[in-house]
Amino acid sequence: MQIWKGPAGQQLLTRPVQVGEHTHRSFEVGPNMVTDHVPGAPSVLSTPALIALMEDTAADILRPHFLPGAASVGTWIGVRHTAPALVGEQVEVHATVAEIAGRRVTFDVAAQVAGRQIGDGQVTQTLIRGTAPDPGTTG
Repeated sequence: MQIWKGPAGQQLLTRPVQVGEHTHRSFEVGPNMVTDHVPGAPSVLSTPALIALMEDTAADILRPHFLPGAASVGTWIGVRHTAPALVGEQVEVHATVAEIAGRRVTFDVAAQVAGRQIGDGQVTQTLIRGTAPDPGTTG
């Protein structure tokens, strides 16, 4: 599958994405999202789980714009994880389109629990189109 080749980013969308578009989502911290590697401390939201919430929220901005066969994948992450979130707490994640460069869309992201910030940074999604493999090739 040659997902990186093909049309420019805006040609994969029903309408252009605009700088400033934003969305937010709320997630409950579940047992499968935490780490417990600090002895004597409660289990807390892991950094990989926080990044996944941020990337998924950012991708929500793009998904309604996709033409058939288009998708996006995370290609860059710069996130600070600054405070804990415990199992059962609600994490509010906000994402705003900060920059568009060809097929790459960079988002400002931030996460809060009960009004206190637990992380912020940027993530980049790259627009892709999947193509069927050539009949004479494998994999």
